[in-house]
Amino acid sequence: MFERIWKKILRRKSFSLWTIPAFFLWLCSLGYRLLFKFHRSRRVPVVRVRVPIISVGNITVGGTGKTPMVEFLARFFLGDGYRVGIVSSGYGRPGEISFTEPGYKVQNRPADETGDEVQLLARLLPEAVFSVDRYKSAAAYRLAESKSVDLIVIDDGFQHFGLARDLDIITYDAAVTKRMLKPFPYGVLREPLSALKRADIIIITRSNFARDRGLLQKKLKRINPTAKHYHAQFGIDELVGYGCRLPVKYLEDKSVFLFAGVGNFEPLRKQVAALSADLDYAMELSDHEQYDRKLLEKIKSVANRFDSDVIVTTGKDWVKLGDFDFGRELYYLAQSIDLDPGEEKLVAHLQDKLGLTRRHP
Repeated sequence: MFERIWKKILRRKSFSLWTIPAFFLWLCSLGYRLLFKFHRSRRVPVVRVRVPIISVGNITVGGTGKTPMVEFLARFFLGDGYRVGIVSSGYGRPGEISFTEPGYKVQNRPADETGDEVQLLARLLPEAVFSVDRYKSAAAYRLAESKSVDLIVIDDGFQHFGLARDLDIITYDAAVTKRMLKPFPYGVLREPLSALKRADIIIITRSNFARDRGLLQKKLKRINPTAKHYHAQFGIDELVGYGCRLPVKYLEDKSVFLFAGVGNFEPLRKQVAALSADLDYAMELSDHEQYDRKLLEKIKSVANRFDSDVIVTTGKDWVKLGDFDFGRELYYLAQSIDLDPGEEKLVAHLQDKLGLTRRHP
């Protein structure tokens, strides 16, 4: 509930009643900046491990495409014969249990124990080894000491200053408007834009939603001219259901009901609207939404009211739905990444920087 109110305040019109609570968010942002500066000024012991580490992070709250990028990197290196470990805090889960085990075992754990993103990645990457802990440095150390991996990918590690990384990749969401680029909670910035100077690679995600792609790239290059810069678009390749996969063209003559709990909902809504004959309704939920019976029944009721042919959601929402029967077809949207310059250049750069040679499984 609080997240939805926060988003309404951020999306307010220039002159509205939401301006009053926005002032209090601005005051809170002053405190947030002071606390962050204090956190950065503290000398904390830095954990270093004997396994190459790639961090995929961002400087804003909400979804910027970190999880699809983690999947892409892990899938490539697994396919090249490397044993890949993935570190996560399991953000959004109610508990804090720590574990280190391969994906094919993690996928048998309940999503509220692993976190939705970890659960989804485990199903997509059963061969990867996952280490989940509230403290990413502890998770990475435990994974490296297990001697079960050749490479570690950290999900959301840019602000984790207690862990040394070999490469920092930033995913920067082009769909975030300039108005939103203010310190949290008055805006969505975890850190100032100047923090991009620490990045080795900057990937502008959802670049097709940028108002001026060239201008945005020039702006980011001024901040960090030495980093490698890429553009990325997320495509929806297929629909995944219980025991079946369908081409996304299946939606072309269907009426669709969409629900999802993601950080940036609007680009997803536009994608689904373009793919379907008619987008009946798009229900935006809180990021990392916790689904209970009451909410699932509400979703079913609204879909029944519109008499939609198909219900669609995201993969990280799908893994939390259990076996609930919505009374109609249900699929999640399988995403893919299209990089410019191509994926080959990115992975070649990573191999060069990390001193990795080509392998074959």
